[in-house]
Amino acid sequence: MAKPTILLGMPDHMGIYREISAALAAQGFDVTELVFDERQYRRLSLKNRFRAEFRKWALGERGVRQKLRQAEFEHNMLKIVDSAGRFDYALFIRGDLYSRPFLDDVRTRIRYAMVNYQWDGLDRYPEIWQRVSAFDRFYVFAPADLHSGADFLPLTNFYLENAGQSLPQADRDFYFLGSHLPGRSDAVAAFGRQAEQYGWTLDFNIVCSRRKIRSVRQLYPGSINVLDSGYAYGENLRRARRAKVLVDFKTPGHNGLSFRAFEAIGYCKKLITTNAAVRHYDFYHPDNILIWDGRTFDGIDDFLRRPYREMEAAVREKYSFGNWIRYVLQIPPYRPIDLPLAGVRESKAEQFDC
Repeated sequence: MAKPTILLGMPDHMGIYREISAALAAQGFDVTELVFDERQYRRLSLKNRFRAEFRKWALGERGVRQKLRQAEFEHNMLKIVDSAGRFDYALFIRGDLYSRPFLDDVRTRIRYAMVNYQWDGLDRYPEIWQRVSAFDRFYVFAPADLHSGADFLPLTNFYLENAGQSLPQADRDFYFLGSHLPGRSDAVAAFGRQAEQYGWTLDFNIVCSRRKIRSVRQLYPGSINVLDSGYAYGENLRRARRAKVLVDFKTPGHNGLSFRAFEAIGYCKKLITTNAAVRHYDFYHPDNILIWDGRTFDGIDDFLRRPYREMEAAVREKYSFGNWIRYVLQIPPYRPIDLPLAGVRESKAEQFDC
């Protein structure tokens, strides 16, 4: 019996597409990748560089390089699609990276369903609004986005199936990897200073551009690494497996849950997070998840002393990649993934907080 075929379109983003592609293959799919690689996207062919200069200086046209980059990228992607023919499914993550004509073209080659998962809030990349109707189903991870005027469906991130297998002995207390963001840097630095005072071992890694690395490094204590490039997602997972506790600092403007929360589920690890919305999800338990205010450290010692509470098997399975992809593509059996209504109210309250 032939494998179902699926087209995977998404950003490179720390090489996470490799892990998702491998997970799709493990679920029995024949995968074709349409990866948006920012580094490749920035490069124009010699012919298009000449075209861009001519149209800019001779015709006074603006944004020429951006238009030609998009056209060149999508021309190369369509060659991949053409070579494979038709597909059973298409899964896009961040469909705003692809033009509407390109998506419309791809849709004609899909037998069953073309879906999109927007793993950022809709307001972060507003270009997505022009592309919503290109998809058969459109999933959002932020509770507030569910009621934005379109037929959006709820979804969260996931953990990969092999997450809980053969965990190594933990050799550090806390793990975090993330970009330097002014809205959360104070909380990250405070945690680092507290770790030095308490003798906690950290594997904390902050990523910023090379030109800013010297100034950014001054914002954090020596216990925190400041890097000019992040780890590949596979290495990120290996490091997470070796920590006793995973730490999550909420991205300003994000009201859905990051991958860190679901990695904690998959690895059966405790989680410390500054995202208070986690309390509304069905897997939340105060023995396993500490909601931290980003300033005071009262209660952390007690939280660390309490044993991890085993999660109900059905709840844990719901957030596995296997259930996630079956729900997204509506291939039974699957457990529907929902978003908490309380999170909608909380998101709106935060949005207008003074």
